[in-house]
Amino acid sequence: MRPSLDFIVRLIGFGWMAYLGLWLGRSLSGPNPTPDQILATALLMLAGGGLGLILAPRLIVDPLRSLFRQARVIPLSDVMLAAIGILIGLFAGVLLTVPLAMLPAPYGNLLPIIATAILVYFSASILYLRKRDLIELINLWRQQRAQLTPSASPASETTPAPATGRRYLIDTSAIIDGRIAAVVRTGFMEGTLLIPSFVLAELQMLADSNDDLRRQKGRRGLELLNQMQQSSPLPIEILNHDLPDVLRVDDKLIELARQHHCPIITNDYNLNRVAGLQGITVLSINQLSDALRPPVMQDQRLHILIRNEGNTRQQGVGYLDDGTPVIVENARHLIGQTIEVVVTRIHQTQTGRLIFAIPAEEA
Repeated sequence: MRPSLDFIVRLIGFGWMAYLGLWLGRSLSGPNPTPDQILATALLMLAGGGLGLILAPRLIVDPLRSLFRQARVIPLSDVMLAAIGILIGLFAGVLLTVPLAMLPAPYGNLLPIIATAILVYFSASILYLRKRDLIELINLWRQQRAQLTPSASPASETTPAPATGRRYLIDTSAIIDGRIAAVVRTGFMEGTLLIPSFVLAELQMLADSNDDLRRQKGRRGLELLNQMQQSSPLPIEILNHDLPDVLRVDDKLIELARQHHCPIITNDYNLNRVAGLQGITVLSINQLSDALRPPVMQDQRLHILIRNEGNTRQQGVGYLDDGTPVIVENARHLIGQTIEVVVTRIHQTQTGRLIFAIPAEEA
């Protein structure tokens, strides 16, 4: 029969605490212990063994299990920071061991262990809590190093440009939309594109979806991202940083934008509003497209293909080349035909524009 971890830890705790009770009893008794002192030492040994038998699983097994569960979701960068903090604490503890070991017993035996444990805990905690400042220092060091590095030769013009101080977080909707790749190729943007790992996970989930439309969107996003990594003039950095305490992807993006002090590129209207309320800069591809869209004026004549019917009676709906819907009155019977219309009014909504028109013959 294979012994369980709980059983082994109980035995170890029993033996260690029993030995500690024996050592404590002998230290308090003296060189020639009396029968009462021997009995007290035995009672201390039994009490220590019983205490170790009871508390060892709770002090060792339960924290280890919790640590293993957390290790599955904690980012690797946090684990590395904690490991570096533990090493620093151990080094400082070794330096303190020499003077503390010179104290009289039992202080010289216990204080080095206690001091080392405290230093390990505080150094790991400080590094973990100040990881944002460490990331900023590393990025600042990279920027200064990039500025001191001589410019690349003309033969390396095809390689991505070095990272500058400007960084952008890319949302899933902006990747699926695809227009961000065209904007980057134009050279209007400078800096580094940051793709969080949870955005990649969301794209993978969409690509594996049973729904055809969602699966098509996910695969399109992954293909576009792969093309951008190969041909984008800007460097693309994958952030292997997750926030296990935050469940929604939008909230994770907002928190990362706050940590890295960078804007979010998205087409999600709700994310745009929520991030704006929290003081996060949001760059919307839709708003950029609206700003660059050629204007359509009232009373302007257009040639529109009536594709389908509108929401109310006798309405037909066509579309401009950029996808703007044109609602034509009394054109339901003209579905499938290209007709000349006259713009009567333009209605701006939160998600885009609506153009209302009538057939030119009625005008």
